[in-house]
Amino acid sequence: MKYSNASWLLPVISFGCLPCVVIAQDGISKIEVVEVTAQKRSQSITDIPMAISTFDNQQLESLGVQDTTDLAKVVPGLNFSNTAFGPPVYTLRGVGFNESSAQATSTVGIYIDEISLPFPIMTQAANLDLARVEIMKGPQGTLFGQNATAGAINYIAAKPAANYEAGIVATVGNFETVSMEGFITGPINSVVNARAALRTIYAGRGWQQSVSRDDELGQQDRLAARVSFDWQASDVTDVLFSMNYHRDDSDTLAPQAIDYIAARAGNAINGSFDVFGPILDARVNPQFFPGNSDDIRAADWTADREPALAHRMYSLTVNAQHRYSDEVTLVALTGMHRFEDNGSEYERGGAAGVTAGFIRNLTGGSLDTVFDGLYRDFYEGHLHGDYATVPDSEYVTSDYVFQHGEIKSFSQELRLTKVTDEVVWIAGLFYSDSTVDYRTTQDWGLATNVNILPTSGFGFNQLRNVIVQDTTTKAVFANIDWSFSETLSYSLGLRYSKDEAKYDGCTEDIDGAGLALFNQFFFSGNDSGGVTNGCVTVIDFGEPTQSVGNIEDTLKDNSLSWRLAANYQSSPNSMMYASYSRGFKAGSYPSLAAIVANQLDPVVQEQLDAYEIGLKTSIADNTAQLNVSAFYYDYKDKQLLTKKVIPVFRTAFTLGNIDESKVRGIEFDLQWYPSDNLFVKAAASFLDSEVTRGDGFNQLGQSLNLAGSPLPFTSDYQLNTLLRYNWNINSELGAYVSVDGAFSSEFSADFRSNATMTNQVADFIGSPVEVIIPPEPYEYDQRFTQPDYFIANARLGIEDLNRGWHVFLWARNLTDEYYFSSVVKNNEMVAAYPGMTRTFGVTFVMTFD
Repeated sequence: MKYSNASWLLPVISFGCLPCVVIAQDGISKIEVVEVTAQKRSQSITDIPMAISTFDNQQLESLGVQDTTDLAKVVPGLNFSNTAFGPPVYTLRGVGFNESSAQATSTVGIYIDEISLPFPIMTQAANLDLARVEIMKGPQGTLFGQNATAGAINYIAAKPAANYEAGIVATVGNFETVSMEGFITGPINSVVNARAALRTIYAGRGWQQSVSRDDELGQQDRLAARVSFDWQASDVTDVLFSMNYHRDDSDTLAPQAIDYIAARAGNAINGSFDVFGPILDARVNPQFFPGNSDDIRAADWTADREPALAHRMYSLTVNAQHRYSDEVTLVALTGMHRFEDNGSEYERGGAAGVTAGFIRNLTGGSLDTVFDGLYRDFYEGHLHGDYATVPDSEYVTSDYVFQHGEIKSFSQELRLTKVTDEVVWIAGLFYSDSTVDYRTTQDWGLATNVNILPTSGFGFNQLRNVIVQDTTTKAVFANIDWSFSETLSYSLGLRYSKDEAKYDGCTEDIDGAGLALFNQFFFSGNDSGGVTNGCVTVIDFGEPTQSVGNIEDTLKDNSLSWRLAANYQSSPNSMMYASYSRGFKAGSYPSLAAIVANQLDPVVQEQLDAYEIGLKTSIADNTAQLNVSAFYYDYKDKQLLTKKVIPVFRTAFTLGNIDESKVRGIEFDLQWYPSDNLFVKAAASFLDSEVTRGDGFNQLGQSLNLAGSPLPFTSDYQLNTLLRYNWNINSELGAYVSVDGAFSSEFSADFRSNATMTNQVADFIGSPVEVIIPPEPYEYDQRFTQPDYFIANARLGIEDLNRGWHVFLWARNLTDEYYFSSVVKNNEMVAAYPGMTRTFGVTFVMTFD
């Protein structure tokens, strides 16, 4: 069966050779180019007119890549950022979608054996039992199932073998971490081979330390399993079945508080009360703001809660191949995925909160001063809903999230391939259908802007966002590669897609306090017709038909994407290419606390035109491989999480588009064997990204002309280096030492305008809830910038040259460098999501034939 096959553990000497394996000729280590499947068939990586990085399973294990988020540590141009609601955000060459809800889709397509994982929240355990991973940069869609503007990451799973084989990887590390991974493969009968793989990761201690008490966060509890069967149904038909399961009950990450900004509803001076103000004052209690220090482990979270995941993932995939002749093959790819969130919890405020008893024992307040003690129990009135009856010992949060829901996804791809000496063509059909059914409860506790007055009619603590979104994609695609001569070939790919998203959702009141507030402010004290535990999102605000209820809407997108490329083989060891491609990412709906219906308006699809030239060459008598690419992106309607003007609360989150942006860059990748024992790798990415036209809001709610701003989460340059030296101890044992590092220049987690003044904002003029935000002097907030940082890792290992085992000591983030993946303004707190602290341990690897 001709699936892309690579051994589960390549010889240790090949570590870090990207994208190559090593062969020995006359005692000298040389580079031989590997085969990849980036264009849906096995090809030499140097024959593909595209920038590609590839890693085998051993390299991923040694580099500490546990999931897709870790790839950002080893691939220049790829960035990962945490979000307040769990799903990771991937940005490649400056192209990303900083949306944090469960139904958010990525600009970077993620695949396992060419079958799409349509949502980033599904991608955490994609690297189980791999042969390799391929990272393709630039718009994808003419060959891959889902359209993607940034690129694609395709995990190639290790396949069942006709010979019995097994392997194990065991690791012990700090924070009481123990992980085990193993596989077994072999024949069941003459026509069926099977493979089973299992991985568990458990960390009994948390690595984050509370700044307010003796507590820790960061325990891990993960399990991933895969069973696959390779069935030779006939001499011309092969079928691969794969069943996958993933469970993650690990602690979620607590952000590091940087600043507390009381968000007074309606900009009221005495109408809203910042109960947390005296406590969360950085001048009085600087220890509660670890984001202003360089301690990567310091953090805080609501004192009596345990933020943790409750994720389950189930997948069934089928890859069927039927060969009509030596030239023509039909491939059918079927994917069925189900993701369950059984009650994940996320800390968003980064503060311990206060007890209900603390609030009940407070007296006075500004109204008490005016009315001579009449409001002596003023603060207790802010304990709305469930908080009104909780015991004095229970903590009231500053910002906390609970999630429940599920995502079901089905995809089907049919692909026909014909290969001749001069022409290779591929034509296919793609269909997918996904349903997201999610409930997100946001608990703002004593946040100022939701506790307007201490009565049931003027405040609330919790609301629940409800969303059911059904998304379908239908596409037809074709690609042709034509060898014009022995040295020149052309590629042309086309794809037509129809995307449809159906939305049904709203924000629900939980305990009645929210409904009362809406009646008071939006309906002049009259009954809105809403009910407790029902929708309170206002429809047709300010119109005679104004009401509360759920929103039903449909978004339809059509797109025609393409890829044109030319490949010139200038010598047997060198090729040059040029390409022009256009990619799209379909629009979608948000899931957020929606006061008025237009917060739930969808974003339209984004478009990216990419121009790229590149060189791939083998030099120094095949002891080195150099790849260089330069590109220019013309980016229209970039999708982003932004803000919108709303009544009472002034601004609130929504989704939007940036009119025009551009990205220019150049990338280098060098692998070199200066001697038989020494391997050197260096990769670099240099980017210049810029918004060229568009207005929008930054995270602080300021309306700005964004022209000239770099794109968020985009470093100007990133560098990755690796040095590895191996030697023989004796005829049976070998040893190796390797060090690697990743440098990233500063990047911003927010837009950085060149303006000196904010835009004036005025809406709902003349109504009781009019919003007027006058222009004010603007200066970029440097707290949203991650400065330059460098992460160093090291390994020291011993290998048995005859019996197939090796053991190595390792350390990651050797210098305990402080860095963060993102900085966000979550309601009233500016907070950073830190990277991982220093970890170290020992890993044992063995294979059995």
